[in-house]
Amino acid sequence: MNKFWNKKLGLNGGLRMTFILAIIFFFISVYFGLENRKAHQTIANSYNKSFYELVEYVDNVEVLLAKAQISSTQAYSAKTLSNLWRKADLAQSSLSQIPTDNNVLSNAVKFFNQLSDYSYSLCNKLIDGKSLEEKDFDNLNSYYKTCQTLSATLQNLADDFSSNSISWEELVEEENTAFLAQEVANISKDSFSKIEEDMQDYEGLIYDGPFSEHMTSSNPLGLGEKVYNEAEAKEKVYEYVDKNRIKDLKSNGFVNGNIKAFGFEFTLENNSKGYINITEQGGQVLWMDINREVSKDNISKEQANNIGNEYLYNHGFKNMKETYFTNQNGILTINYAYNQSGVICYPDLIKVKVALDNGEVLGIEAQSYLNSHHERDIPVASMSMQDVESKINSKLEIISREVTVIPTDWKTELTAYEFRGKMEDKEFIVYINIETGVEEKIFMLLDTPGGTFAI
Repeated sequence: MNKFWNKKLGLNGGLRMTFILAIIFFFISVYFGLENRKAHQTIANSYNKSFYELVEYVDNVEVLLAKAQISSTQAYSAKTLSNLWRKADLAQSSLSQIPTDNNVLSNAVKFFNQLSDYSYSLCNKLIDGKSLEEKDFDNLNSYYKTCQTLSATLQNLADDFSSNSISWEELVEEENTAFLAQEVANISKDSFSKIEEDMQDYEGLIYDGPFSEHMTSSNPLGLGEKVYNEAEAKEKVYEYVDKNRIKDLKSNGFVNGNIKAFGFEFTLENNSKGYINITEQGGQVLWMDINREVSKDNISKEQANNIGNEYLYNHGFKNMKETYFTNQNGILTINYAYNQSGVICYPDLIKVKVALDNGEVLGIEAQSYLNSHHERDIPVASMSMQDVESKINSKLEIISREVTVIPTDWKTELTAYEFRGKMEDKEFIVYINIETGVEEKIFMLLDTPGGTFAI
């Protein structure tokens, strides 16, 4: 081996040892460099987690503050304020994990501490049987406006992180803390000073409007009596997809879910792929989806709604009323709820997808309807709609009224007055039990180009 080193490298013993040590130190430095980068990445991941949790909690707090100003019953107000107290505390905890000088975020920390304490005190006030006063609502409104500004600032920071225009490594360097200080300063010290010193959980986004998620049931109510075999179910496919358009249809076997069904896959004459499930009991469509790209919009939302409604009627789903919609990639998804003699039954919900280029129905999802549909005995109201409306928080300007059946968190149903209204630039829906007068639900609506979202 020595001969090899001497011959190949022309090195004497001392130089050879120096060379070997240099190689060893090189690999050691590479190793520790990798470990150092790994440690930095681990820390950055931890900071990211805290920051994006903070963004979520601040969004939660903003929504809860809006709801707290609308509620007109002590029970629902107490529930909202209890959630607000916890979310504000979680936001403050996430703030403490952000790697900057404490002075930089001191105003924000102070804000959430005060908000947590204040919502807790208001919650106890309601529990003691007292009512919220006008000054309480004024303070909540001040908090709300401050939180809106803070939320926008945090979203700007989130965009900067996403675009890699700023990194945690830059922020933790002392000379760069001024960046975040300036961002937080944008919240405006005045907005914090306006709030007096005395001063699970988030329901999440429910897409397509309130109650869009189906309720499962151990005993589906809307299926029908006849039990179908696979061959009979296959014939049912042609009721929903024109047989002349299908060039290939094959079975994907039995689907043993909450509602048992036969699954089929098909290819249309334009090579679009489609899937459909037909229920074993009743031979009803459980869901269908056709995959194809949609070109530019050629029909309006109103025209698409008429197509969807006619499609449902022709397939035995009568008395359906459109409620909410989403528009994604040229496909309008419309929520239809069963209308029983003027009462909107949200549990009996069907979603229909209509292509806006040519009006083709590309999908249907009927699981909620098939689980829940039945004729209901609508209870007698203890108060008239007019009397109930007069007790709603006067800050809400009512723009529509309905009698509805809504699902509860316990997979039951109740009948409620639905009041849709506006406060400043926000739109809300309030549900009040027609038998008890209890305020059951409050949603804040967000209208976007893609559709309506309820929070």
